[in-house]
Amino acid sequence: MNRQEKINRGFFTAILYSFKDLDKSISEQIEIRGRESQLLPLLYFTCLILLLSQLIQVTSQVQQAPYLSVITAVIVTYLFFLPIFMYITSFILHLVLKLFGAISPSFQTRLAMFWSLSLSALIFLFVSVVKIFTNGPIELVIITFSELIVVYIFSRVLGFVCNFRDRNLFTFVMISFYLTPVMLINFS
Repeated sequence: MNRQEKINRGFFTAILYSFKDLDKSISEQIEIRGRESQLLPLLYFTCLILLLSQLIQVTSQVQQAPYLSVITAVIVTYLFFLPIFMYITSFILHLVLKLFGAISPSFQTRLAMFWSLSLSALIFLFVSVVKIFTNGPIELVIITFSELIVVYIFSRVLGFVCNFRDRNLFTFVMISFYLTPVMLINFS
């Protein structure tokens, strides 16, 4: 498949196909996206989906008078401050990964982070809808399992871009960093 066919395939189709092969999907994104301006749609897609998932939670929880002010604060936070925070986080992540032997340029690290967050945003949206209908231990299991999937996606995509020798070890370490506090907090 050449570059133009990959572009024509569409953004949402690329997201759906990426769950089948994460390495191939980030490889295609590296081919397609070569400029910083091509990262912004990924970032704003993620922010928009996260905003929708947060609005679902806010509307199910806040039913009193400051409803409009809470909604406004959520919108401003997710559309203006979250993109800036994600860029700052991607630069810090790039520096940390360089310390551990990553050989990717800063642009590819940002692309990997934004692409993995774009994939994960759909999971967050699904979980926020499911949380309305569940509670207790079932909700905890769904949230933990979905977060494990997100950590897996994040670590696999970043491990591919960073060219780590043992990406499975990197994925295992990332999942362990996630699971340790979850186990200590929820099951102690």
